[in-house]
Amino acid sequence: MKNKVSIILGCVGLIASIFIKNTTTKEAIFNLALGFVAGWVIDVVVYLIDNRKNWILFKTLIFKRRKPIRATIAYLFRIEVNGKYVLIKRHKPDRIGYQPVGGAFKYFKEESREKFDQLGIEPCNLVPRDADTKDDLRIRINKRKHLIAFLKWFESRKNREIDPWREFYEELVEPGLLPIELFKHVKYVYIGSHKELVPPSPGFPIDQFRYAEIYELRPDSDEQRRAIENLINEDEITFATPDEIRSGSSSNGLTILPHTFKILPK
Repeated sequence: MKNKVSIILGCVGLIASIFIKNTTTKEAIFNLALGFVAGWVIDVVVYLIDNRKNWILFKTLIFKRRKPIRATIAYLFRIEVNGKYVLIKRHKPDRIGYQPVGGAFKYFKEESREKFDQLGIEPCNLVPRDADTKDDLRIRINKRKHLIAFLKWFESRKNREIDPWREFYEELVEPGLLPIELFKHVKYVYIGSHKELVPPSPGFPIDQFRYAEIYELRPDSDEQRRAIENLINEDEITFATPDEIRSGSSSNGLTILPHTFKILPK
């Protein structure tokens, strides 16, 4: 609000100074207005410098503001064992390969309805949904300019899933890859997030925004550590080095899906 008032007063003052005849008054109003404008410019420059890492989001306010965008909001686990990372096999026919444990956050449909209606948000069905993926935060925002407002809602942590435990349990514990008696709970730390804008493609004919939170698993007992190390004996699991992840293929020819690089240290 302060910045808006400054630029409005500055512009009004500069315009008014054009029509004022008295030289002293004209100069005083011009200098005052110029100060308001300069202050606004400085504030904007400082804001852009402080938020330079979020330029990817600013672009959605400037370019193609009224075009739709698909947003995918997910979390991924970084699970390291002796310099390699635990990856699990993805079986869905659109993309088969190995990827980090994790998946999309879910939102609470009824509690979020008013906010989503306000922002023009609807489920995105470019990838068919089923009972497991319903209410995933894989959505379509009908106007890109609302993406930042949507992320503010997400970061408020209201009316959505906030704990990454569900996918860890569904992918590793529930199918028996890790014993439930050792993994009734897990410790993990938040590492950071990864944001990217992706242009349209044959499979996704509108722009995409992909956001992933990265969590590092912290085993809190020797038993948990050994159980994770023993995952190497499971057909559904592979352990990959950072170089293998970057190359998209393991040394024995397994496909590593492109988004896996997000769990690597920056």
